[in-house]
Amino acid sequence: MTTTDETLPLGLYEHLKSASLMSRTIPEGAQWQEEILEKDDYNIPELLTQFFATQLAPALESLKTPADQVELINRMMELLPQDAEEQNDSLLTDDDSNVIQMRELALTDAKTTRPDIPLSDVALMTNTSKDLNLNTEIQKELESADRVDLLCSFLKMSGVNSLSEQLKAIKNRGIPFRIITTTYMGATDRKAIDRLVEEYGAEVKISYQGDSTRLHAKAWLFHRNTGMSTGYVGSSNLSSAALTDGLEWNVRISNPITPGLIRQFEGLFESYWKSGDFTLYTASDQEKQELDTALAKADITGRKSKGLEYDIDSSLLDVHPFPHQVRMLEEMQNARSKGRHRNLAVAATGTGKTVFSALDYKRLCEQYGKKLKLLFIAHRKEILDQARRTFGDVMLKGNFGELLTGGKKPEYNEAVFATVQTLSGAALESYAPDYFDVIIMDECHHIKAASWDKVFNYFEPREFIGLTATPEREDGVNIADKYFDGYVATSIRLWDALEDHLLVPFQYFGIADGTDLRRINVRSGKYDENALENLYTKDEAERRLRIIVEELREKVDNPLRMKALGFCVSVKHAEYMAQKFNEVGIPADFLVGTDSAERRAEVMKNLADETHELTTIFTVDLFNEGVDIPSVDTLLMLRPTKSLTLFLQQLGRGLRRAPLKSVLTVLDFVGHQNKNFMIHSKYRAFARQGTLTEQDVKNPELPAGCHFHLDELTQKQVIKKIRESLRMNQNALIDTAKSYLEDMRRNSTDLDIRPTVIDFINRYGLGLPQIYGRNSKMTLPGITKPVATTWTSLQAASELYPDLVVPFQDNVAVETNKRVKALTHVHDTFRINAYLELLNTDILEQDMTDEQRRHAWMLLFSIWPKAKWDGSSEKFSLNEGLATLRKNRGMLQELESVWNFNAGTDTTSTLPLFEGEGIPLRTHALYSREELFAGLGGQEENFKVPGGVVNGVVPFDPTNTTALLVTLEKSEKHFSPATMYKDYAISTDEFAWDSQSATTPESPTGQLFQHHEERGRRIVLFARQHRENRLGPEPYMCLGTVKYISHEGSKPMHIRWSLDRPMPASMFQIAKIAS
Repeated sequence: MTTTDETLPLGLYEHLKSASLMSRTIPEGAQWQEEILEKDDYNIPELLTQFFATQLAPALESLKTPADQVELINRMMELLPQDAEEQNDSLLTDDDSNVIQMRELALTDAKTTRPDIPLSDVALMTNTSKDLNLNTEIQKELESADRVDLLCSFLKMSGVNSLSEQLKAIKNRGIPFRIITTTYMGATDRKAIDRLVEEYGAEVKISYQGDSTRLHAKAWLFHRNTGMSTGYVGSSNLSSAALTDGLEWNVRISNPITPGLIRQFEGLFESYWKSGDFTLYTASDQEKQELDTALAKADITGRKSKGLEYDIDSSLLDVHPFPHQVRMLEEMQNARSKGRHRNLAVAATGTGKTVFSALDYKRLCEQYGKKLKLLFIAHRKEILDQARRTFGDVMLKGNFGELLTGGKKPEYNEAVFATVQTLSGAALESYAPDYFDVIIMDECHHIKAASWDKVFNYFEPREFIGLTATPEREDGVNIADKYFDGYVATSIRLWDALEDHLLVPFQYFGIADGTDLRRINVRSGKYDENALENLYTKDEAERRLRIIVEELREKVDNPLRMKALGFCVSVKHAEYMAQKFNEVGIPADFLVGTDSAERRAEVMKNLADETHELTTIFTVDLFNEGVDIPSVDTLLMLRPTKSLTLFLQQLGRGLRRAPLKSVLTVLDFVGHQNKNFMIHSKYRAFARQGTLTEQDVKNPELPAGCHFHLDELTQKQVIKKIRESLRMNQNALIDTAKSYLEDMRRNSTDLDIRPTVIDFINRYGLGLPQIYGRNSKMTLPGITKPVATTWTSLQAASELYPDLVVPFQDNVAVETNKRVKALTHVHDTFRINAYLELLNTDILEQDMTDEQRRHAWMLLFSIWPKAKWDGSSEKFSLNEGLATLRKNRGMLQELESVWNFNAGTDTTSTLPLFEGEGIPLRTHALYSREELFAGLGGQEENFKVPGGVVNGVVPFDPTNTTALLVTLEKSEKHFSPATMYKDYAISTDEFAWDSQSATTPESPTGQLFQHHEERGRRIVLFARQHRENRLGPEPYMCLGTVKYISHEGSKPMHIRWSLDRPMPASMFQIAKIAS
């Protein structure tokens, strides 16, 4: 940037700080906002490259001849650092002072047709008369491609015809051609797909879920083995009009110029191709019929249904689980592998609970090698009818099972679908307690009721599965705690269901309604309901009503055609709102718990009827659970709630899919809150990482199609509460802990029993990060040196346990206490038992097995990564380190409490990484950098320590392994296409990975990757989402050994690995780049 007197305009910049920039004039009163990038920020090389390019281009232009320009480039190339394995082979060569561009490498003199746009350039194509023609360019791109991928909403015969010659040519050359498309809107011509498959050899995959997939993308990728790949992303479908003269915009991208976009394209396409959302189409007679039916069903014009003479029995088509259901099935199996055979599955209404249970039953039948006797229990016959159909679809049997209801009795009793009312009567004892192998109880939050409880306690099946959307009942009973030992085997998160398109996306608006709640009493976290009722029906009712109606008119397309539920504070409030809505011309009604079943059914029927004028039902708690009207497209939240459970239940009333329903609008009316009301609690529903942060409120990471907005006043209130909760100051935390410990001691008959950290955080609704994620220090009585906050130090600070203060007189104990958080991720019972044995016995190194010795160093490096006491220059021995750890009994008890809690809630299944070799690592377990280093024997080579291990490639010769350490999200602060798509999961058993930037295929490291199997080297993949979480460095998941499949490129090599054990579905959801 050259110096100039021109004043820089106000606005956004992304310039690096330089002398020339700082010499520029800026407006009076303005100042630069700086951001210091982290030293290991992956974006720094890209930013520096961009900066240098802006300086280099004008410098080259100022030189007189091409020879001078080449000389300058080569002089700069000589200054670049070279990898020890590599020679500097990148210098430019010139011929008679000319710059030579190498255009093609061929076996003959014949020239391949080239696109008119240079391969190393980008362009915008608009089909105008002065622009290049997209159809012609694609024809030319096809002639030189080594592989072609097409993602396209609609495929038309006219588009296929316009490319027919080139499509024949790529078939004859054996060029792979993959196409992903959809039946959305019924716009595709089946004949076009048939020709692409039968005549041109294309592989085609189709999404038949046109109502949820809604694939709008149109994009081509022309892969070239030379690295000169190109692509087109834009608006043109495969039709003649779109390719030639339509008002279409398409952007041409190029690997040399936009490598990040090409990688993103490749990764997303590969993820789609591997996913179960798209089905391979081979043009068989049956598939043609299925496709015709699907296109006719989706056709908005109705033309494709004419002349359709057949219908397909969908009950005989395979049911494939959604990604979240794959995870749930895995977690259920993991629970059983740990000896749990009464399991609870939690999933919101509309997310496929019944499909999940049917798939789980099918898996159990396959596992036992026979058809297991099944009992499915629900409280309504309609639920049983639907469940029978679902199980029939999954088991590929059209008439599956028998009913046991008031009017029906089963004959064969192999698969019985029973109402709880009938089963809890005389029918119960007609079955032996162990007659059924598998019992599934739907809506089992009713289990406390006498009839449900009777059935639950009578039967003794091999496997019992409870299904519910709401484990926390309104009477305060949590059925997981009462009936399932506090264990939830699996659950579906709201985000998973939205990303899998099982629910409609939502638009949430938090709106300040002008009411003043600051003087209303808050008791046990709730407002006084009588005072709220007066406020909402008398004091400020009219003004609030005007705001509600105005917001409806602004944010809902047509309030007279909406189907809405309004959640009120009381019966009187519900009546008032219905009356006022009717007065302003919005037809409304109200329902309360005392209404008759007939009235409820009639009012709900009217709301569900698209032709009926009723727009809104106001209620108190009637629709919180168990009652669904799928057509509801608007929610009015008219009462304050801090309950996350209640908030999600109410939100769930509107998320069900329905015809013509594309989005749920949620209007949450928020007053000026009492300082004691936890307004922020319910917004944990929008927190991806579990703990609510300001970022979750200001710019939440939401599934596609969703929107979240708080107006300025509401956002300020919420953020204030978030800040208060996250920074419960040190004194408040100490006082809270002391008060809790005093209460527990007063109420205990055994003073030797001490509450654990888990008891404490459960009592106050805290999380481990709120104890261990603090950088602040605290002082203890009689101890001069500040100590880190842990449960042990909090107990010591209470002055109730003098024995816990004594160890802190030793500086080593202070240092040890600081590192407790480094072990709070340990979750698998194998490692927990190994650690506890080392800590609770006096075993010495000479008596240990290799596995025990490595476990010991895993533990010690976690506390002392450099194997040195604070201030010491000498490394300690293994026996010295263990002896020091064993002295601190308070810390050991604290860790054991955390570990047992983790194990009790763990849903993963770990297996040995290597059998019988003394390597203690297990696949799918989480390890810190220090643990994986020691587990693979890093300390056994000249007593190395893990201090220098970073992301990348780490060899461990003592165990003949090489570890690949991957952080999936490279930049914590900014979205960066250049780094975002370097490493990602293609499928659960395939992973795309970039080598280090200097690695070439010919280098020793590149050769090792390609030939590791024949050389006997094991490659082990470790992955994590972020570099850090609230407890410090995020641990890696051990994904196990991988095998080389293929690679592309050089410096870096883009390598595809095959995983020997598929990654868990939960990690795949994180590691994939397509949701």
